[in-house]
Amino acid sequence: EVIGTGNVSINYKDVVLTCDKITVDLNTKLGTAEGNVKVTQKDSFFTGDRIEYNFDNKEAKAIDGYVSSAPFAGRADDVTKPANKDQYKLKRGYLTTCDLDRPHWRVQARTVEIYPNDKVVAKHILVYAGGVPVFYFPYFSQSLKDTKTHINIMPGQDDIWGYFVLGSLRYHFADQAGDILVDYRSKLGLAGGVNHYYKIKGLGEGAVKVYYTRERNKTVFDKVDNPSDLGGTRQLRYRYQVRHKWQVDEDTLAIFNFDKLSDPSIIKDYFENEYDEMGEVPDNYFSFLTTKQDFSTELLFRKRFDKFFNVTERLPEYKIIIPNTRILDTGFYYNGEASGVYLNKTFDTHDVKDEKVVRFDTYNRLTYGANFFRTLSIAPYVANRETYYSRNMWGNTNELRSIFEAGVDTSVKFYRLFDVNTNFLKLDINKIRHIITPTANYYYRYQPSISPNNLFQFDGIDALDTQNGVNLSLENRLQTKRHQGGEFKSVDLATFIISTNYVSRLKRNGAWNEGKISKFSNPVLTLELFPYSFAYLKAEMTVDSKKYCVRTNKIDATISGGNASLDIGYQYEKTDIETRNYLTWNIVYRLNDKWKFRILERFNPYKGEGAFMEHEFTVIRDLHCWQLEFIYSNKPYLETKDSRFWFVMRLKAFPDTPIGYQRVYARNRFGAVGATDSVDSGL
Repeated sequence: EVIGTGNVSINYKDVVLTCDKITVDLNTKLGTAEGNVKVTQKDSFFTGDRIEYNFDNKEAKAIDGYVSSAPFAGRADDVTKPANKDQYKLKRGYLTTCDLDRPHWRVQARTVEIYPNDKVVAKHILVYAGGVPVFYFPYFSQSLKDTKTHINIMPGQDDIWGYFVLGSLRYHFADQAGDILVDYRSKLGLAGGVNHYYKIKGLGEGAVKVYYTRERNKTVFDKVDNPSDLGGTRQLRYRYQVRHKWQVDEDTLAIFNFDKLSDPSIIKDYFENEYDEMGEVPDNYFSFLTTKQDFSTELLFRKRFDKFFNVTERLPEYKIIIPNTRILDTGFYYNGEASGVYLNKTFDTHDVKDEKVVRFDTYNRLTYGANFFRTLSIAPYVANRETYYSRNMWGNTNELRSIFEAGVDTSVKFYRLFDVNTNFLKLDINKIRHIITPTANYYYRYQPSISPNNLFQFDGIDALDTQNGVNLSLENRLQTKRHQGGEFKSVDLATFIISTNYVSRLKRNGAWNEGKISKFSNPVLTLELFPYSFAYLKAEMTVDSKKYCVRTNKIDATISGGNASLDIGYQYEKTDIETRNYLTWNIVYRLNDKWKFRILERFNPYKGEGAFMEHEFTVIRDLHCWQLEFIYSNKPYLETKDSRFWFVMRLKAFPDTPIGYQRVYARNRFGAVGATDSVDSGL
């Protein structure tokens, strides 16, 4: 037996024990520690006034103990650590992410089990806000690998939805997880569903999502004083989705997506963010991809399941692609692709017949690459495309189209060094290198043996037509050297590219193409600036070479530092019908450690009194272990004068996970927005 007193510290394997006094039996490896006892193992520790610890099997018992396993901590009358298990058990205690002696929130439970870096399980719990109980649950499980919190609630107001409350309850069992969704909108009614995320050992992972509502008739609702007078004016609306990803082996990936809708506008009405990004037509497909060093293949099935959309079905399509491959030790390179597909374009009306075609397509290209004087690159090429069609749009069968192509890609580099060393405006310039790279890529495509006017148009292969021209570009790049990671490294300061395309008129069937004259296409100017690590600007402009005016102009700039950040976006587009002109800025300012503000404005300078297209104001309050956000959004340019307010509470221990959802819907969440699910991010 060994007895130690004073500032005792014992290191044994991966365990460190500190205390005021300890008694250790060297035969049983059992130690009894007293006074300021702390046992640390990996990223976890627990403390108590008196702890019994077995250094052999790591079993521990503590009275009135405290346990910390990031991001959770807990205190209980009785804390035990089972032998040879990475686990803590708390009886008659609480769990929290707040590190105060009197936590702002806690989960009071009869029993709590903490599995470090894995999960936390509690039974018969009360959730306290301060000293007030607010929820009771018989069972609670929070994965430490999952960034989502267990309960999500978001109240708010919207001109289209009315007053609303969107919420979900997270559940876990084995490797499965999901959300039970319950949403209420005063103008639309009650809605709900389930998002279930699963993993199948050896067969990949996926998600099954269901969202369902019996929606009130909005037109009728706005005309009655009592919603109960609506009677049978409800509409059944739903969305079902199954998504699966399976990494068959290192080279092969299988992806499956099934999406079924009740009507064509449900995505726009209930999944706003997804609608803005992807449109209203869902994609139902199965894809089987194989990628090798010398080639890649894809087997694709695409099918329509909603008859109110126009869809080009591929039943199926098989494609093989061979990347640019050097032929032996010569300067010749080969690349090509081949595909076979049964195409069926279906329409949302019975008045138009489906367009059905079997198509086989091959493309083969031979390139010779040569470099001269280490700066000049010349790569001439020839190519041939053969395409078989089972029928054309006039009913003729077994049509074969041939296309011949040729061209040459050339580029040359010039550079000059300038002995400039300055820290003017803190730019940290250590010599400047100016690189100029002019590029000219000539291309020629002979007249196809079948005009695209005689073919059904399914994709870009069917639209190929005669071409003759040259792509021209001139790139200017400024570089300097800056001290990074203990050595000087080259970094870009600015890049400016101007590019255009010169198209020559061609003969068709021995005659000059009417309406096709030799001309330059609209030049495109691109500018990128990287003056500082905290500042960036990118601008892209398209100039109308015929009318000598700007057609499009896009500018994105960001700067951040200290307590503030600023993002500015400008978008200009001029068409023959209208001119779009938008300026967006987003400002975030941290007033102090407790308060932060955010302002987002979207502005149209050509719209007179209706110049402001969108306002969004956010006030963020730090609540020690919580972060509370109040958000107000208004879009006055809409006929409905759309305005919304909502608030979001985030546990700082789970910064990517709100208690409450954002105002728009993500593609990964049916009904409201949560953090992105890992199972979906790869899909």
